[in-house]
Amino acid sequence: MGMKKLQDVSAFVFISCVGILATISVLGVWKIFDQDVINKSIQTISLLAVVTIIITVAGKFFGNHAQGELAGMESVIVEPNPVFKSLRYLTLTTLIISAVLLALLGVLAIWDVMSGETLSRSLSTLSIIAFASFVIVLTCLLREGHKFMKAKVSGWAVFGMVILGWILLTTLFRF
Repeated sequence: MGMKKLQDVSAFVFISCVGILATISVLGVWKIFDQDVINKSIQTISLLAVVTIIITVAGKFFGNHAQGELAGMESVIVEPNPVFKSLRYLTLTTLIISAVLLALLGVLAIWDVMSGETLSRSLSTLSIIAFASFVIVLTCLLREGHKFMKAKVSGWAVFGMVILGWILLTTLFRF
């Protein structure tokens, strides 16, 4: 199996882990699963996600030279898997819908039209769906080799985004 194929499979596993994690989180917000099942599921899926991220990143170190360059030929252009583009469009649509609904519910809460536990759980559910969609969109952009993902990002920016994501997730799981 070539490195590109391994990275694609790894990205699909990661996307699946994000989807399962989001589903378990939403079911936990609505108290369908007990806390022990949620915690163990999140730990398991997080471990799998970390392994797939390591495989994907490590594969980039093997992929610095195209096969043609090693043989003395011109570089070979490798087309990205078209599934990632379709998946990106689907999750981007989900992200936009979630953001719009979050804004709508937020405005209704600000004006005291809605309140209570159902509103809080709805906001948490939409936040989880939006965050999972965002992570999947970024993964697809990375696998597509999109120019947006080739921009230079400082280590401090990545660190800040990780801290922001952690704060967001810890505030969502206070139920």
